[in-house]
Amino acid sequence: MVQIDWAAEGVRYALKNRDIVVIVDALRFSTAVTTAVAHGFTIYPVGDREEGNRLAASIGAEMSGRPGKAKYTISPHSYLQVSPGDNQKVVLFSPNGAACTALAGADDTVFIGCLLNARAVGRLLTEIAPAQKRNVTVIAAGEQRAIITGQRIVYDEEAAYPVFAIEDYLACGAIISYTELEKTAEAELCQVTFTSAKAGLEEYLMKSFSGRYLVENGLGGDISHAARVNLYDIVPALRGRRITKL
Repeated sequence: MVQIDWAAEGVRYALKNRDIVVIVDALRFSTAVTTAVAHGFTIYPVGDREEGNRLAASIGAEMSGRPGKAKYTISPHSYLQVSPGDNQKVVLFSPNGAACTALAGADDTVFIGCLLNARAVGRLLTEIAPAQKRNVTVIAAGEQRAIITGQRIVYDEEAAYPVFAIEDYLACGAIISYTELEKTAEAELCQVTFTSAKAGLEEYLMKSFSGRYLVENGLGGDISHAARVNLYDIVPALRGRRITKL
């Protein structure tokens, strides 16, 4: 059975039920991770920046930062150009996708999905879920709204609560569309939404709240990259604290 849930509480519930979990944060954690792993990187997701700094120092990894201020960031474009000798171990901070991923334990089965690898993830789920006799929960990570300021995109450590993001819902629908498993009504509707929106996918992402924020900050190229369905035939998998190619 494939079902859809969202944000950290959805992850906790799915892990409690021993589901196979797919984390979807299309703009931009999942897209960045999928791009990075496709280019040979190992990603260590963290939902706390200070914890990330300590982890990076302890394992000899690069710590991610803001676009324009760090070599590696939440932008997928920072992983497209790899030079000989580059450190390809990156601790990636994200208050949404990475924070959801970091909830998993060593015995949990967690994959990273987005539009870029929707088919690869869907086919994998179709293969392993029946074999393991487990359900699948696809998580739409969402965004964060600051409690005090009301700002929708929150990257700093401040009190916030999760809000729905259409780009994650559409990417979840893409992954679900490539599964050949029984689906809940919610998962079926999510698939229908993706199918209906597929022709104008990039435009929907550009017009979403998260998309408008990225465009306003000169990062529209990240959206164009994120909207490329099935660009990569790989599935990033969480193993312990690190994400590598399955």
